[in-house]
Amino acid sequence: MLTPAAARGGATGRVLFVAREPDETLRTFLPVIDCLRERHGLASRVLFHHTPGEWARHELARRCVGTREVPLPDRGLGWAFLAHGGGSSSAARTVDEICRFWRARRLARNLLDCERPSAVVVIQDTLLLERFLVRQANRLGLPTIVIQWAFSFPQALYDRLRSIQYAQSQNDPGSAPSTLRRSLRPLTRATYRAILAGLGLSFDLVNSYGGGEARIFAVMGEAFKEQYLAQGVRNKRVVVTGHPAHDAAHARATSPSEGERRATRERYGLPLDRPLVLYATQPVLWRRVIGPAELRANVTAIADAVARAPGMPQLVLKLHPRERPEDYAFCEQLTPPVRLISRADMADLIAASDAFISSSSSTVLLAMMLARPIVTINFNQVPHFDFFESIGGTLHTRTPDEFGQAIELALGDEPTRKRLAQEQQAVLARYAMFDGDATERVAGLIVEAIAESGKLAGAA
Repeated sequence: MLTPAAARGGATGRVLFVAREPDETLRTFLPVIDCLRERHGLASRVLFHHTPGEWARHELARRCVGTREVPLPDRGLGWAFLAHGGGSSSAARTVDEICRFWRARRLARNLLDCERPSAVVVIQDTLLLERFLVRQANRLGLPTIVIQWAFSFPQALYDRLRSIQYAQSQNDPGSAPSTLRRSLRPLTRATYRAILAGLGLSFDLVNSYGGGEARIFAVMGEAFKEQYLAQGVRNKRVVVTGHPAHDAAHARATSPSEGERRATRERYGLPLDRPLVLYATQPVLWRRVIGPAELRANVTAIADAVARAPGMPQLVLKLHPRERPEDYAFCEQLTPPVRLISRADMADLIAASDAFISSSSSTVLLAMMLARPIVTINFNQVPHFDFFESIGGTLHTRTPDEFGQAIELALGDEPTRKRLAQEQQAVLARYAMFDGDATERVAGLIVEAIAESGKLAGAA
């Protein structure tokens, strides 16, 4: 195993980026990878712990960026223990989790021993492999950086969402623990924590994207810095940098081109002669906050309202990366049919649209940056889908009737559009650094951290 001094002395001079699934997270890294190479002369390498898709492979190959794929530790001794009648399912899960932690730690050490990077950059340092990579990199004296990749809600909203997701299993009488198990739970929990601590596998994690042990956390805007600090993120430098993927939106916003809008519509086979309404969907089935019947009813209501709006607008659904097109197959049966797009550059589609719809997503911020009138929806009382109502910049609706009125205002009422534009600027001032320089700030942060680690090595 490398000693800290050996790791610094034998580093490759390249930055190791750890890409989590889905592949859309790579969009956060790509501008930084380009900037590190072009402006700072630093190479990069991307580590996948999933099988990357065609788009990810293509983008990295054309940049000549090396990649490495590793499998995450899967079910191990605990499940074998259970399969052979060795004990209760809870005991098997506990044994299995300890085994997975142990194997993840060994994998992380081997990866850093082999890759010898100058810095480790992750999307989220609370995930299984990332937390061990970050911890080992810290021990080797390597800079560790988290880049916030998506809009993050206050933890209270995630807690409410989790309670909805697991309400059915919690209410199942057959799943209720016995009196004995309830009485033993504090003791077994304390024993479990003691075992993890004794094996060096314990983490004191904060429920946020950057709630692990990385030394630096680059966030989108001042509001997120305040949020993460309030949630308990500590022992790291939290820096407001803006988001790298927003720089392309800034370039489009400052030099709008009707030709680019037309080219985007032609590329995706969208109408050129009528308004375009873009709906960025959310993974509601994957999160289990509503079912297929509710999803179909929601989309049908939205499609009907858009079809009734002046100018015969075309509704286009851009599916979330975690969604399956087959779950939206019914859209072809609607009158008029609704167009589905699974993969596309969101900034291109938003810039080419005349109004934007979502529930709650990072894409709402992107639509604000591109000055689109926005209608947010929450037809099913999902807690975090009301978030943008409180911060402004959108027409928020809770029923199909409200949505029908809102989409007409968004498309054609100039006072409403001007008011939304003013509110959106106030939102962006707190939730983003929208000046086109986010990529350089993030890259500079990485370069600065590498240089600082070199100084520390020299002092040692």
